Amino acid sequence: AGKHTASSHRLSALVTPAGRSYECQAQQTISLISSDHQKSVQLLLSEVRIQPFDITADFVFSEEHKCPVDQREQLEETLPLILGLILGLVIVITLCVYHIHHKLTANQVQIPRDRSQYKHMG
Repeated sequence: AGKHTASSHRLSALVTPAGRSYECQAQQTISLISSDHQKSVQLLLSEVRIQPFDITADFVFSEEHKCPVDQREQLEETLPLILGLILGLVIVITLCVYHIHHKLTANQVQIPRDRSQYKHMG
């Protein structure tokens, strides 16, 4: 069948700032172009961590740079918590404002000290 090569015109896969390691827990599919046009080549990667540049020591990774898929998943996990806390804070502030407003505007009923004044109360 012979030897074939595969390459990619998209260089956006595994993009990492220099000096940081690339980490991605989610599954990624990278499609490659084969020199044999009848065959397609796909790389399925999951739970990947690589150190592309600036290796300081053997088997020591620099600070990780999360892949976009992991960053989105992390945002999806924390966004409901943040929105819930904001909603709870808005409810507490609303209740406090209502309570203070109610206290300031309430008509205080004067209770007569003399029993003879009770007959005038309607």
